[in-house]
Amino acid sequence: MKFETSTKSIDKLSADSLIVGLFEEGQLTETDVAVDMATKGLISELIGEKVFAGKEGETLCLRRPEGLAAEELILVGFGPIESFDETAFERAFKAGLGAAHGKNVAVTLIDWLPTTRTVEWSAMHMARLAMTAAEPLKEADVNEKNDRKIIFVLPKASPAVKEAAAFGKAIAQALNEAKYLGNLPANVCTPEYLADHAKSYKKLSGVTVTIYDRKDMEKLGMRSVLAVSSGSANAPRFIELKYNGGKKDEAPICLVGKGITFDAGGLCVKPSARMGEMKYDMCGAASVMAVFHAAVLMKLPLNLVVLVPACENLPDGQAYRPSDVIKTLSGLTVEVVNTDAEGRLILADALAYAARFEPQALIDVATLTGAVEVALGDMHTGLFVNDPVLCETLETAADVAQDAVWALPFNGRYFKDLIKSNVADCVNTGPRGKAGSSVAATFLAQFVNDDTPWAHLDVAATAWKGGSQPVSTGRPTALLLTWLHQMAETR
Repeated sequence: MKFETSTKSIDKLSADSLIVGLFEEGQLTETDVAVDMATKGLISELIGEKVFAGKEGETLCLRRPEGLAAEELILVGFGPIESFDETAFERAFKAGLGAAHGKNVAVTLIDWLPTTRTVEWSAMHMARLAMTAAEPLKEADVNEKNDRKIIFVLPKASPAVKEAAAFGKAIAQALNEAKYLGNLPANVCTPEYLADHAKSYKKLSGVTVTIYDRKDMEKLGMRSVLAVSSGSANAPRFIELKYNGGKKDEAPICLVGKGITFDAGGLCVKPSARMGEMKYDMCGAASVMAVFHAAVLMKLPLNLVVLVPACENLPDGQAYRPSDVIKTLSGLTVEVVNTDAEGRLILADALAYAARFEPQALIDVATLTGAVEVALGDMHTGLFVNDPVLCETLETAADVAQDAVWALPFNGRYFKDLIKSNVADCVNTGPRGKAGSSVAATFLAQFVNDDTPWAHLDVAATAWKGGSQPVSTGRPTALLLTWLHQMAETR
């Protein structure tokens, strides 16, 4: 898909489809007035005769409108002017684009501005919405094969709008990749499959891919990952991706993604009702891998490391047990009280491993706790962060990307007391029903150096949508890529 800009007047704009938004109650935008004049009162007539009311998401297609060079005019409802927010913007654009029949689609950016947003923001999100593949995704959807063109109509030329659209396209392609990986069945997307997918990045400039197998992890001392994987016939993999796009001596940014490709709960077996959705327990891994791929393609001037501990958590005669004590890569020992709290165990080794890169910032992404949905619902990703600057930049990126987060408390004395053990340095989960997400983040914090800016994103409620036809959302791919883009701009 291509994105272009045009400064032509609305009546002379040659396009297959022209999308124009109208508010309810006949409140005309600048473009509405221009179209009304060019078509000798067509808009006024449609409103006056109540043919089109401007309700949110309502559409009307008019073929070969007199007075316009466009082949068709698509009217789309914005809803009430006082309610035109980011959600209304998204619904209206998706509806308008869905109603357009042509390959070359024009839209006037000046009218599509929720409060406090800019034309660059609108262009970025229009490109993202236009490029994000519809469910169910196929492998071909990961790679762009769309010959449509979006023309952004502006009062004057703006290179910034072109750049914003290109970034929106990059977000969409990363989302498509993350969603595709997340939706794969567990018998396809095994730890080995994830590792092979990571190997495909080797062909990109500046990229190094290292895959560790079971023997390698034994040498490294990753006993937590090995313990969790011990009940599965599919061997674990530890994936290390490196991209050198910044200065040689600059500390990297490190992203860690939980890669449990299927989680039956181990010997503490999950209820069967929604176990099929546990193929989504690797969505953290899918997200950070897709972000890595996009960052490399964008040639962001950053040094980036992505780590993925990938394995399954299944019950078996070899499976790890409640009451086992595991010595982690960091040297800390963990008493296992619940084998279904496995994600934090594999992240413990990955976070400890990340310390060797001395990262300037460390972010892990994990479908970690059901408790985060109880706390926040399925709109906000749980954010746990030890650094105020990192917190602020992530919240800013979340707002721009429309990929919401909410900061929650962790790591205080109260939470630390909940994971004390009589036989090890800690237990792997706290008492049932007590601050489960904060306890999990407190557990992870033990494996991060105190002076490393670190954030934990708990996406257990946001990485996929459940129901009769569950699907991956790709979150928080848009947030992470926007954050990296903003970090690169500050360079």
